[in-house]
Amino acid sequence: MLNKITKGLFILLATIPLLKENFNSMIIILCALFTLISCFTSPQNIRPKKSTLFLMTPFFLFLIYELLSGSMNDKTISRCLPFLIFPLIYDLGASNLGINNNIQRKTLFAFQLSTLLQSIIYVVFFLMKNPLNKFFASSNNIPFFREYVAGNYWFNIHPTYFSSFLLVSFTISIITLLVYNKRKLFNAINAILMVFFILLFASRMIFILMVATLLVVLGLRILKVSRKQKLVIISSSILVGIILMYPFKEMLGKRLKEITTEINKPVSGEYYNSTNTRVVIFQCTYNLLKESPFFGYGDNLQKELDNCYKENYPDSVFYKKQQFNTHNYYLHLIGYGGWLFFITFMCYLYYVYKRMKISLLGVVLLFQLLAINITENFLSRHYGIVLFCFLTSLIIFTEAKKQDI
Repeated sequence: MLNKITKGLFILLATIPLLKENFNSMIIILCALFTLISCFTSPQNIRPKKSTLFLMTPFFLFLIYELLSGSMNDKTISRCLPFLIFPLIYDLGASNLGINNNIQRKTLFAFQLSTLLQSIIYVVFFLMKNPLNKFFASSNNIPFFREYVAGNYWFNIHPTYFSSFLLVSFTISIITLLVYNKRKLFNAINAILMVFFILLFASRMIFILMVATLLVVLGLRILKVSRKQKLVIISSSILVGIILMYPFKEMLGKRLKEITTEINKPVSGEYYNSTNTRVVIFQCTYNLLKESPFFGYGDNLQKELDNCYKENYPDSVFYKKQQFNTHNYYLHLIGYGGWLFFITFMCYLYYVYKRMKISLLGVVLLFQLLAINITENFLSRHYGIVLFCFLTSLIIFTEAKKQDI
């Protein structure tokens, strides 16, 4: 009974799209607690593998830095706990509880259902408060739906982070459908719905990654089929794509066009947008990195960024209305801990890749999440770091094989 409850908690880890941060943390803690109890009560001598320590590198990296710097920022350390907890519980779970490919399939399916359910809840919540004609409306190139649910729902998930859930669910479906030809009906419907919601949230990086993923997976599928089947796959994909994108053509067009029209326009007063603010952020980050001490700025990095905004753009209000971090996790690592810190973290990512490359799904998801870090501090927020640690640990410790995904 204890093992069954613990296995259930492992599957519940996949409900992250549905849960507020504190509820999600409670499930993680419960899963860790039950896993440890199961190991202690097992007649076998269950211990984590030595290799698992390498997967915990980021936690110890941040912990040691905070100890040596003397700041001991509780928020920084607690935010990195998923790097410690997920590899540990999945290692022990795989050894003692039978957390295997079967559990992996159930967990990924639970994640897809959770993402779909949350998307539907967003739609219902929106339509209860707004007329239908506002569903595809936008303001200042930002979808009204996206802004409304992000600002008014009972708990906040940044639109890019929720879009990353949509991207992961889409990727699971498209690979299972086109590469492994399994669960066709569900995965076809889910993939279409995920594309619809990705377009609705209009996160540019997520959209680009979705298109790139689709092209790669379609390419892998086309290599295995006859010429007639290739024509059917390509033509049907183009047709479905046109149908899905048609309602969003104006909104998506404006979002993509903004990159070229606004990139050289300076922020001033009340005038700023997602494109020119990122230029400002990059310029300030670049200037800080040129002057960065050997061990970085530590927890003062955000303060240094805010000072840069204030000194160089005193007439703008963009940094006064909300806080803007580096919006690039790799630059954040250099600014926080210096080049040695960054190189160590890159070695960790390479080790994760080496462990995940046995799984096509694992490799695609890993590169997607790493790409999001180019435009977001994805691994500096709860939903980003939990999603990353959850997916990497799940795939690594269930030793997913291509035919078993």
